[in-house]
Amino acid sequence: MDQGMRASAFFGVLLFSLVVHAEARVKTVSSADFGDAWPFTVDSVDLMCDGPSPKALARTADGTVYALNGSARTQAKSRGWSDGQDITKPDPAMPTIKMDYSQFVQNAQDLCTKP
Repeated sequence: MDQGMRASAFFGVLLFSLVVHAEARVKTVSSADFGDAWPFTVDSVDLMCDGPSPKALARTADGTVYALNGSARTQAKSRGWSDGQDITKPDPAMPTIKMDYSQFVQNAQDLCTKP
């Protein structure tokens, strides 16, 4: 095998590994799974984690990425992420505040610890 083919094979395996690894850090959740506890204005999100200080993220069907926790919000502007509060429903018990989505933050952060 010549050097060019070896390099192509190496980069192909590397790209495949990166894609598989990236997909392992995504979990799709939807309103159908959570009923009235669903805090978002969209029907589903892909929860994601960007480490090492776990940044909890949610990606909507249109590809917009939302920062869900403080460490994500600190980098949101520079990374092109929107604020998770933008897609959060008002709390039915107290309409002047947004629903709690801390469970989703934890679920997203857990993705950073998975191999």
